[in-house]
Formats: sequence, structure tokens, C-alpha cells
Amino acid sequence: MSFHEIPVAVKSAAGGYTAVGAIGTFVVSLIGLVVAWVKFGPKWKEVAVSAEKGFRDDLLARVDHLEAALEKERSDRAAERAKHEAERASERHRINNMQACFDALLMLIEQDPAKAADAAAKVKAMRSEQMKAEAIEKSAIHAAAIAGKATP
Repeated sequence: MSFHEIPVAVKSAAGGYTAVGAIGTFVVSLIGLVVAWVKFGPKWKEVAVSAEKGFRDDLLARVDHLEAALEKERSDRAAERAKHEAERASERHRINNMQACFDALLMLIEQDPAKAADAAAKVKAMRSEQMKAEAIEKSAIHAAAIAGKATP
């Protein structure tokens, strides 16, 4: 009797498997598992290592992307902060100019109330020059903000 003719599962007269058949089935299954493990084990390990490498590379790429996005956000926030500070300084300068004009008008009126119209004209001229300077200052702030956004 050759190896291929050996019965693996033998039924008893009552219809159940004999112990020899059960043990034989177990041994054949165990041998099959060992052969599969020996034959495919290195490939399974290679697949697992490859999957882990791919996962790691994907995570590193995502981290790099997030770090670049965070750095851009920080840079944008710093530029925005600088723009707001420049705008606040411009507004403080504007308020100081208005206060100076008002004080000058009051002083000129107090010196000679009869010349109030002349004093108002002088203050209007002074305020007009200040408004031109403020417009130039605001345009410079906005130009710097636009130039900051244009640079990569």
C-alpha cells in the first residue's frame, strides 16, 4: 500500500470516525500548516514589512505636509499681525493729527475770535495735507500686504 492509498479518515461500524482517522486528519492538517508556513512564511513577512514601510512612508509624508502647512499658517499669521500693527499705528497717527488740528483751531480762535473763519481755513488746509499723507501711508500698508501675499 502506497502513501496515497492510506485512508486518512476511517469510519467505524457505528458511523463515527475512529481515533486513528481523527489523528491522521490532524497530522495531515498539521503537516499542511507547517509546509504552508515554511513555504509562504518569508513572503508573509515580506508583505507585512512592505505594508508597514508603506504605512510609515505615508505617515511621514502626511507629517511633512502638515508641518509645511503649519509653517505657512505661522508665516501668514505673522504677516497679518504686522499689517494690523501698521494699521493701528496709522490710526493712532491719524487721531493725533486730528487732535492737533482741533487744538490749533481752539488756540487760534482764543487768540482772536474775530478771525475764526481764517483760523478754520488754516486748519482745513492743514487737515487736507494730513489726509493726503494718511492716504499715502494707508496705501503703503496695503501695498506691503499685497506684496507679502504675492511672494511664495
